[in-house]
Amino acid sequence: MTDFPYTDADLRAEAARQFAEVLRAPDRLEVQDEMRGSPIPSRSGDQTVCWGQLSVDDLHDAANDVHELLDDAPDLAWGHGNNWHLAVQVAHRRGVDDELHTALIDAVRNAVSRVLDERNLSLPQATQQTATEEATR
Repeated sequence: MTDFPYTDADLRAEAARQFAEVLRAPDRLEVQDEMRGSPIPSRSGDQTVCWGQLSVDDLHDAANDVHELLDDAPDLAWGHGNNWHLAVQVAHRRGVDDELHTALIDAVRNAVSRVLDERNLSLPQATQQTATEEATR
């Protein structure tokens, strides 16, 4: 276990849970507010601990880490202008080598484009945005 009262897996689980609950990217305060009443997966059992029971500093740090996980996941979208028809979210840990990151994004982009082409669907790739850019619209 780390020196923190939660694990990296807890942060990833919380980021996934929040993605499932929101249709737009939340700001840092919304992430923290959303976390408060949710249990920390590795701290559940007889004595379940929720994120909001952490110290102010630990909750703040965890919320920042979750927000970064949300923000670091690039969006790949296909459609016309701002009217997307297909979007793919790719998430990974911070610190992934830039070359690997680019290779993963290119592989997803090429696979989706190939399937669209095989089905004669005309959906150009839309401009990629980060979660922060989407949230500030």
